[in-house]
Amino acid sequence: MLQVRVKPGIEDRIKGFFPWIYRPEIASLSRKPRKGELVVVRDFAGKFLGYGYINPEVSIAIRILSFDKNEKVTPDLIKRRIREAYNYRKKLYINSNAYRLVHSEGDLLPGLIVDVYGDYAVVEFTTYGMAQFREAVIEALVEVLKPKGIYEKANLTAAKIEGTGVEEKVVYGEVPEEIVIWEHDLRFYINVPEGQKTGFFLDQRNSRKFVRTLVEPGDRCLDVFCHTGGFALNMKKIGAKEVIAVDISDLALEMGKRNEDLNGLSGIEWVEANAFDFLRKLDRSGEEFDVIVIDPPSFAKNRHSVPNALRGYKELCVRGLRLVKPGGYLAIFSCSFHITQQHLLDVLTEASYDVRRQVRVIATTFQDKDHPWILQMPNTLYLKGVWVEVI
Repeated sequence: MLQVRVKPGIEDRIKGFFPWIYRPEIASLSRKPRKGELVVVRDFAGKFLGYGYINPEVSIAIRILSFDKNEKVTPDLIKRRIREAYNYRKKLYINSNAYRLVHSEGDLLPGLIVDVYGDYAVVEFTTYGMAQFREAVIEALVEVLKPKGIYEKANLTAAKIEGTGVEEKVVYGEVPEEIVIWEHDLRFYINVPEGQKTGFFLDQRNSRKFVRTLVEPGDRCLDVFCHTGGFALNMKKIGAKEVIAVDISDLALEMGKRNEDLNGLSGIEWVEANAFDFLRKLDRSGEEFDVIVIDPPSFAKNRHSVPNALRGYKELCVRGLRLVKPGGYLAIFSCSFHITQQHLLDVLTEASYDVRRQVRVIATTFQDKDHPWILQMPNTLYLKGVWVEVI
């Protein structure tokens, strides 16, 4: 097996169970590496640190799968980790038939995402190294889930960076173009091939439930970057008189309308527009809302894009605070690791100064518990939300 030594000082972080080794941190290789092959990681003096896989072409060159010298990386290890992930989910009592089964590093399986939608599973390989275990992953999913079908979703970012390939296909059984899932007392259509991520934003389940505690019958609500209407439908279900849901994707809005019909609801106004432009238009018109949820896509793909991203968040907060009635609520989310909860608090503070509105934080939320994050690896905590009341 390829032997890798890291530079002095790097070993402390690895001993603390941080599973990434960046390319400049590698001191030496026992030979020229092959993309995706397994490696033994050692400190500069040659002491064992872990087993992982390597891709010398990317920034995160090595991802560690085992820190135990007696636990080598094999297909059986991958299968065992998937079984452990499944057993963990069974303890969560998620009120839905859709959940994340494997959350990459959060389940000690870097480069692997598996979402379950009822009788079907969707798998994503986000690294070249993990894709080498494709057969073991599929076998384990069939054994654990006994699904009717498994669909492999291509991650375009991973394909570009890692070279994982971009072919999407059914890899087991049959998978219909559309699946109906349930979450609490609502149902949703899922279009796996054309949906964002693996088809649905499962990580916001807890926040979709929380918004119901804020909406009162007769309220006027706004769902910005609504996708297929997760927040909008929950606000309408709990009794909002008027809900406006805005997104730039016509496909997402069409699915949202169908989700509204599926649940026997009516009265949601679905608006195809650029969210920034639409918020400015509402502001100029003097519109007011009782509850506003702003859940944008990732504005910060890397740390270099953080300053521009914060300017975008600042504008969203300014517009949102101007549109909320006194006594109303605003929620703002970040789904990027690079935008922290403190970043959100800072831009909310700045925005409140600019619009002369006093606010108090009533809650902070994170990705739901089937998207676990590892304390020693902050990167696994990516979804943050801040909920405020305008006094």
